[in-house]
Amino acid sequence: MAGSQGQCPRGGHVKAEIRTPIFEKSITLSPADDKKNVYFTFRTPENISKLIIDYAYSPKTLKDENAALNLINEKLKAYGTPGNARDFLPAKNLITLSFDKNGAYIGAAHRQPEKQHLEISAGYATPGLQKCAVENADWRIALNVHCCLTDVQVHIKIQGVHG
Repeated sequence: MAGSQGQCPRGGHVKAEIRTPIFEKSITLSPADDKKNVYFTFRTPENISKLIIDYAYSPKTLKDENAALNLINEKLKAYGTPGNARDFLPAKNLITLSFDKNGAYIGAAHRQPEKQHLEISAGYATPGLQKCAVENADWRIALNVHCCLTDVQVHIKIQGVHG
């Protein structure tokens, strides 16, 4: 998105954010990736004041109810837990994100939604993440694969805001 001016709701003009693409990745995870972390690294250039992270994965749920019930029953038996498998439907994939900057833990976005918008800057960070300067740093993202019942398409897009 190029810098431009837009109309402010209260009159006047606001300058649009100038964004630079920093990292983008699409991958497919499979049940073989269950209970693993998948790592990606990127570097932020100078003059970047904020990271904007858009993240999505699909599908969220295992649509085949019989397959879901079989998987749930297997886990109930493996953990020695009594219960009715139907009480645990729908069976869901859960893939979350965590972040390190220059080797230090910045936080995690361990949330259920399969589509998320996160921000990190010195003045603000999405809950679960620490506020911090983002420019000129080495970053590592961990896809925390808590539960992967099906093949899952994952997309991460990170932009830097100039400032």
